[in-house]
Amino acid sequence: MRKYEIVFAPAAYEDLDEILQWLTGEAPEKVPEWYAAIKAHIQTLSHLPERCPYAPENGLWGSDELRQLLFQDYPSKYRVIFTVTKSSVHILNIRHGARRYSHEEENP
Repeated sequence: MRKYEIVFAPAAYEDLDEILQWLTGEAPEKVPEWYAAIKAHIQTLSHLPERCPYAPENGLWGSDELRQLLFQDYPSKYRVIFTVTKSSVHILNIRHGARRYSHEEENP
């Protein structure tokens, strides 16, 4: 079975940092457990990433297929937005499920 390399975009690291900061303020005792769980969940993309559905944003910017991996552990559901190349999975964003889709947000 083919194994893909997982690559995080800077924006995905920023998203993860913001989530961890929020969680630290709300439930600091859950941070290590939550972080380990989402990290393990993202690592599952190293095998068969195409199993994940297209993200609602797919087709709106460029020709890359945007897919999403849903993470439903504490504190809430998150969408991991990514693209797949021949040898790697590029994590673009990690978004809270309650947030609007990227194309629906207003730019200041």
